[in-house]
Amino acid sequence: MAGPTLATIQRILEGMIVPEMQAVKDRLASMEGEIKSMRSEIKRLDDKIDNGLARVDERIARLDDKLSAQVARLDEKLTFTNKRLDEALEIRERLAALEARVGR
Repeated sequence: MAGPTLATIQRILEGMIVPEMQAVKDRLASMEGEIKSMRSEIKRLDDKIDNGLARVDERIARLDDKLSAQVARLDEKLTFTNKRLDEALEIRERLAALEARVGR
């Protein structure tokens, strides 16, 4: 019996390998599609996170402005109160000096 010819071996290999290779190619194409879909979803989520962080930054900036304004108002009130206390102490010192002169 003569050995299989090269053409016969080639047909046998093509019959076994080609369908498997096509299945691998199809699966790779499917996976590429899934990867592309996942990249799109990641991009969408990334954009959503960036937008959310931008809104948080804006809110923090507004709160910072409000707090700065309130601190400035409190500083003005404290400055006014300190001036009034200084005036009250000065008046008290003058009154004590006058009382000492009068001899009370």
